[in-house]
Amino acid sequence: MGAQDSTPAPVPDVVLARLALAATRAIPGVAGISRGRYALARTFGLGGETVDGVQLTHGADGLRVEVHLVVRLVPIPPLAEAVRAVIATTAAGMGTPVAAVDVWVDELYVDDVEGEEGAG
Repeated sequence: MGAQDSTPAPVPDVVLARLALAATRAIPGVAGISRGRYALARTFGLGGETVDGVQLTHGADGLRVEVHLVVRLVPIPPLAEAVRAVIATTAAGMGTPVAAVDVWVDELYVDDVEGEEGAG
């Protein structure tokens, strides 16, 4: 019998993108995912499948992830760090180390503030 290759097959980009978005949406302060403010952020897969809001780029230094968010009124730096950590952990769990996660805040979601309506 020949030796078996124990290297796992690479995870498709659209699968990584979907997992990254699901993990990101679960973070308190994230109101939603944006398609990108100035350029479309999208991951493409086989058969025309796409995932909007996240773009994966493979480079010499590893996988770079760009994620575009709509956020609630929360402190942005801790939110961005939480997004970076959850995406890196999620990808590493799938056997894909991440070189960098770029977090873009494209929009701010502000809940209606009670008492502002009709003021004036």
